[in-house]
Amino acid sequence: MNNPEGGTPFTNPEGPNNQPGQPQPQRKVSEQFNNLLKDERVQQAQAVGKQYWSFYLRALTRPYSTMREIPVAHFMNSLITMGLTALLTALYFLTLFIKWDVSAIFGPGFLKPLLLTAVGLAVACGATYAVLRLEKVSFDFKLLITRMGTLLVPAVALLVLAILTLLVSLYSFSTTLVALSFLFVFISMNTALFQYPLNTGGSRGIDTLYPIAIANIVTGYIFYKLITSVIAGAAFGMLSNSFNL
Repeated sequence: MNNPEGGTPFTNPEGPNNQPGQPQPQRKVSEQFNNLLKDERVQQAQAVGKQYWSFYLRALTRPYSTMREIPVAHFMNSLITMGLTALLTALYFLTLFIKWDVSAIFGPGFLKPLLLTAVGLAVACGATYAVLRLEKVSFDFKLLITRMGTLLVPAVALLVLAILTLLVSLYSFSTTLVALSFLFVFISMNTALFQYPLNTGGSRGIDTLYPIAIANIVTGYIFYKLITSVIAGAAFGMLSNSFNL
């Protein structure tokens, strides 16, 4: 190819800006992706993901046995499970708001359920801790949270199924699955409690049943507020849509 300026002919038929051996865009993308995979933080995230998946499958197939045998080293996996429970609950209600064509979906349809579910789980952990302290039981707080998080693994599976069934408009079935996932919060509380020797206070004035009942009632109230606030938000959004028509 001749140089239009009269100089030495180009040896590269693709033009002066594409020198031989210069990486093509596809090669650059591939190299950047390979470098990303070699990043230490990415490798750590992959290791955590593989470890959590192994933990999740084991806890899903044998939740009670896994809870009995789980070491405190799985504390982070239990926290991830609690985080997924809150996030999937929020995604379920967000999907519900979208299916119902409710306006202003992010606040009442996602953010509020996310915060209330997180608060509900925190209250469940705090109430369980308070009962054990009241009973003067010696226990490891991290192990307690690890056990409770392990028992929440089926709730994560139920919430995933609830979202999938909601997407195909199986409203009643998806609502039942969400209710069952909330039930596992109370199952995890009470099952974890009864792993410890309760009622060791001797002649203490209050019976063990009442602190346990109060812990369940307080936790139940948080999830009651979650459901009622979401329903109120959906109703307000649908009324706003009708007035705008």
